[in-house]
Amino acid sequence: MTEFVTRFAPSPTGNLHIGSIRTALINFIFKSQYPNSKLYLRIEDTDKQRSKDEYIKNIISGLKWLGISWDNDPQIQSKNIHRHLEIANKLLQNKKAYKCACTENELIERRRRINTGEISSKKICVSCESNKDIQSLNKDFVIRIKIPKEGIEILDDVIQGRIEVNKNELDDFVLIRQNNTPTYMLSVVVDDHDLGVNYIIRGDDHLNNYFRQKFIYEFLDWDIPKYAHIPLINGEDGKKLSKRHGAISITDLQKQGFLPEAIINNLILLGWAPKNQKDEIIKLQNIINEFKIENLSKSSSIFSYKKLNFFNNYYIRQEDNLNKFYEYCKSNEILNNYIQTDKDKITRIFNTYKKDIFKYDELIKISEIYFNSNFKISLEEKFDSEFDNLFKEFFYLINNINTWEPNYITIKIKDFLKQNNIKFPVLGKPIRYLLTNNYNGPSITDIFVILGKNKSLERLNNYKILND
Repeated sequence: MTEFVTRFAPSPTGNLHIGSIRTALINFIFKSQYPNSKLYLRIEDTDKQRSKDEYIKNIISGLKWLGISWDNDPQIQSKNIHRHLEIANKLLQNKKAYKCACTENELIERRRRINTGEISSKKICVSCESNKDIQSLNKDFVIRIKIPKEGIEILDDVIQGRIEVNKNELDDFVLIRQNNTPTYMLSVVVDDHDLGVNYIIRGDDHLNNYFRQKFIYEFLDWDIPKYAHIPLINGEDGKKLSKRHGAISITDLQKQGFLPEAIINNLILLGWAPKNQKDEIIKLQNIINEFKIENLSKSSSIFSYKKLNFFNNYYIRQEDNLNKFYEYCKSNEILNNYIQTDKDKITRIFNTYKKDIFKYDELIKISEIYFNSNFKISLEEKFDSEFDNLFKEFFYLINNINTWEPNYITIKIKDFLKQNNIKFPVLGKPIRYLLTNNYNGPSITDIFVILGKNKSLERLNNYKILND
């Protein structure tokens, strides 16, 4: 017997974004905690003007990349319109809905009076239901649900707790538009019921929808699912997360070189923390073992790119990550060209810099330094006379190293420093600059190894020629 049936139901009006990823992740974690439970994917594409096939592909590929799986062929909501219309007409026949022919001007005036407090009821239409002529219309009407005027509605939400709403605060929302298409409010309930969904985990921006949608369930004598409304995530300025805060879509995150493990680790800790955890690193299987949805915070959480960078750097540094870097290179034209040119060199670059980068795309600019066949140093840069006096001797040392291996090169450099009684910065910082055009970076041994002996000598020789 199936225990819980959940669903993730994105609209394909844009690429999969961070907020939706979090909702999908929590649904996936929840269903994974209970044997025989299911997670269904539904594409809510009834907004035909904004929905695009490219976004559907992006949603599906993004979920797969993150390791979030589902248990059905994705349901396409627009293919169920006849079923939605059938249910609306059934509600109409059972006197649980009515036809409304209010003009736009009438609705605007009614909303104005509601908003100014002239009338206390939120009912947007107060005359059509009792008008026999309107109820006999065959066209030019919408279908509205008939919500009782008296009483209180209660939601015992898994996350938000007990919430009460007066029925007179609820409008008779539209089920079918004048063009005979269903609204989201109807379609989502019909599709959830037909899929057998009994546990709905969604953003708390849908919280108020519960108090409207529940009447469709009740009027049709359908079982009402359990609800868990997840608080939204905001940017560090406390405002709704958007592109002004940085990359928010799965496409942007992939292109920049963030890893699925880092994204999942970061998102699951927004409003939840595992017990007895020594640090913030937690992998998906451990999340599944420990996560309790009822312990999720009611309050909105702050999404921090600094924290995401921290997690991504951790996972980049793991020993088994080299193949993932190669996969990323295939998706990036510049890095793919480098890896085709010299895979060993790009591997050395990755292994040297991985502790210092937050995402893979940082290696594009770094790699250019080492693959630049027309590398030139700045002629304006001047070094101390102490370095200039030692340079030719150091060049001779490097030229005569036949074992081009990190430990051996390091020993030779240390011996050189000791013999000349100088501190490393006197030699190291100028040499690093001559090799990379930057005073900062990895050890000069690492740079020598990345470049190889010939390229290293070629770059040092540029300075030697200038000073001969």
